[in-house]
Amino acid sequence: MQIKVSGKNLDIGTAFQQHVETRLHEIAEKYFNGITSAHVVVEKQRHNFTVEIVMHLTTGLVMQARGQADEVYAAFDQAHERMEKRLRRYKRKLKSHVRHRGRKPITRHAAPSFVLAPEPEVEVMDAAAAEAVAEAVPEAAEETELAPTVVAEAEEHIAEMTAGEAVMQLELQERPFLIFRNAAHGGINVVYMRDDGHVAWVDPGPCRQQQEA
Repeated sequence: MQIKVSGKNLDIGTAFQQHVETRLHEIAEKYFNGITSAHVVVEKQRHNFTVEIVMHLTTGLVMQARGQADEVYAAFDQAHERMEKRLRRYKRKLKSHVRHRGRKPITRHAAPSFVLAPEPEVEVMDAAAAEAVAEAVPEAAEETELAPTVVAEAEEHIAEMTAGEAVMQLELQERPFLIFRNAAHGGINVVYMRDDGHVAWVDPGPCRQQQEA
């Protein structure tokens, strides 16, 4: 397993890097040997350290865990403990997933991603004033206001997987939702974590172009 340790706003010492490599190799050998690489990112903000561990599996799934503390070793140990719990919980499912996938890793499709500027604060006014403003503003100006302002562009990679794999991927990462391409029909699906702890799955079915084809 290849391990990379990098820091934001600080230099990573040799002792800490060796500590990270030793601990990650231990849990990989103990729970699951289908991990190809791991990236540990350490960030310091004032007096707090945030450590994020990202592990990439041979099939294309990604595991993620994060820890935060006022000392870098404690922050890493917290992230390491969370990662170990996930490996322990999903050990059987991960092994079954690897056997099912075999030598066919998950395909990922590039998709543009945009960061939008927040909407400006709207001044509170009474009904009469709001009606006067609405009459004074041309329709063209209203349409312009509805167009969001793009402040940054990036690229996401949408995974093509089954719904079961998407649910497992959601739970292996610290994120509230996951967009994926359904391997059964190619349509875009979403899974997300509900407030009650359950996972919800949205499946609109194949896209229109696929249905017409």
